[in-house]
Amino acid sequence: MKKIRNGMKVPYISLFFVCICVLVCSFLYEKGKTIPDTDQDDILVVDEVSDKDMESPEDVEMEPNVIVEEMITELVRKRMWAVDFTYKEYPINKEIYTDEMDQEYKEVFLQVLLNQIPVQYEDGEETYFEDIDPVKEKLNADNITMIKEFFVYCYLDFDGDGFPELIVDPRGAYVRFGGPRIFKYDRDSKKVYVDGYRFMRYRPLCAGKFFYEHKGSPDSIQYGYQEIDSQSNVIEEVKFRLVYPADETPERYFITSVGEFEHVNVELDKESWDEMLHDFFEAKDNAIKGITFDELFSDIEHP
Repeated sequence: MKKIRNGMKVPYISLFFVCICVLVCSFLYEKGKTIPDTDQDDILVVDEVSDKDMESPEDVEMEPNVIVEEMITELVRKRMWAVDFTYKEYPINKEIYTDEMDQEYKEVFLQVLLNQIPVQYEDGEETYFEDIDPVKEKLNADNITMIKEFFVYCYLDFDGDGFPELIVDPRGAYVRFGGPRIFKYDRDSKKVYVDGYRFMRYRPLCAGKFFYEHKGSPDSIQYGYQEIDSQSNVIEEVKFRLVYPADETPERYFITSVGEFEHVNVELDKESWDEMLHDFFEAKDNAIKGITFDELFSDIEHP
């Protein structure tokens, strides 16, 4: 009988577990019915928003571009405010730069212009003045005529070291020379160094700075600004443009490049333009005029 009783326990235990499983499955089933209903509600809401409030694909694509343009405009404006356009002068140190040194400097620069001694580039290359751009043959002019008629000279402390540099500024037909070149005399090595090519529109503005003003088209004026260090490296460059239509349309003002922001076209209102560029236009109105060859070497025997 004992075996029978033990055998009778098995069906009851199995029945117990079956009931538990039925209850669990029933619970899960009811739970499952609730979840789809909730999801369906969400789906309906999303569809409802998509139909009524979502933007068209074109608008969705344009919105990031608008945001980026606004960010660039703001960054360009901040970058412009950081530019120091003020007119700058460095006085020559008269305590060190004596009359004897002035004589020495000018004699050496004269020798350069007359092709009697070569000039040096920072990379070690050496050349003569006439070889910087030998265009004089095309103009059918000798060297003396060239250096007297087709160049203007600026003699000043350009880099702030207390000693003068000679800036040779091409004018008129000698444009293939490029832009202004800075000649610097090193008394220790007895050599003259010259910086590299500069865009031909640029003109000396003041110590350490160049600029240009160019009528690019009948209805616009283009401006450029460069600031360089003592090694003739450009450390600041700005380009901007004034557009004045022939009709009665108001003038428009654009920043086209400043520092790391190149090839942009950020429009300013007149008030911002006037404030940002006030010092530039003031400096431009007082830009270095330059002197002639004969004026530069008036106290030196020359051809």
